[in-house]
Amino acid sequence: MKGLKALAAVFVVTGLLASAVPASADAAAYKHYVGCGISRNATPSHKCPAESKKGAFFKSTKGDVSYTVCVKFPSGKNLCAQAQEATQGTLYVNKITSTIPGFHTVSWFVKGQKVGSFTFRVTT
Repeated sequence: MKGLKALAAVFVVTGLLASAVPASADAAAYKHYVGCGISRNATPSHKCPAESKKGAFFKSTKGDVSYTVCVKFPSGKNLCAQAQEATQGTLYVNKITSTIPGFHTVSWFVKGQKVGSFTFRVTT
């Protein structure tokens, strides 16, 4: 019984330490999401109708950067737009023209490093 309490205490302490670790600074450096629309007012959405406009939004909060945005389609095909320039604090949108029903994953890269991804579903 004593060993079980000690083991439980280790898990509690480990959980507290894991939750105390701050999020990566890089994660806070970029805002990225997919919206059903291409205007600045489009809100993040994980489900968009096939006939709607869809956009991959990106903003750098820590400086001017060049980024790549890639879309993985339900078929498994990848399509990327490279060398997209982003001025700090400006929200950019890349159109997603797919009407293929199913899950799509959008990923953003800065200096070859993945800085985020967002999965959404195109519905019929």
